[in-house]
Order: sequence, then C-alpha cells, then structure tokens
Amino acid sequence: MAKASEAFAIRHDIAATAEDVARIRRALDRFYTAVETAEPVADSYIQLHAGEAIRSAFVKHNPLSGQAHGTAMAMEEMPEAWPPKYRASVAFHLSPLLDEVIDS
Repeated sequence: MAKASEAFAIRHDIAATAEDVARIRRALDRFYTAVETAEPVADSYIQLHAGEAIRSAFVKHNPLSGQAHGTAMAMEEMPEAWPPKYRASVAFHLSPLLDEVIDS
C-alpha cells in the first residue's frame, strides 16, 4: 500500500487497501462537489436553508457504512482551499449526523 493510502487509513482508523482509499476519496470528492453546487464556496457562512441539501448529499455519497464515522471523515478531509467560515458551516450542517456517536 502506498504511504499516502496507509496514512489515510491510519488517520481514520480503518482497514483499507489502496483501492479502498481511492474509492473513499472519490466519494468524498463527489460530496464536496455537491456541497459546492448547493452553496458556492465563499468567505461566508452557509445559510440554514442549505443544510438539508448538504446532509442529503452526504448520505448519498457517504464513503463508509457508518454514518457518524463517515461524517467525521468528511469533516476532517474538507478541502483546505475552503475558507474557515465555509468549512465551519459545512461541519455545522453535518453535525446532526453525528447523533449515533452520542446515542451509542
């Protein structure tokens, strides 16, 4: 396994081959593209009305079987080019999907 793939798997505490990591990264990229389509990237907060579209996009493109683990991964891997307010807004809109962590 390539070092980058191995580091990704270790960082997210998953057992994954290089092919698995590539599949997960593609799914995350599809999710990030859907977020940018729902609300174009800007140095501002994403309004509440976009929250459902963001959560729906995540559910559609979740790279893992566990919703909370996939949500945490999506938050961790957000594009660095996104401004802090935009990233914080995406995390805010994804946070309801972390309920299974709290309720487990």
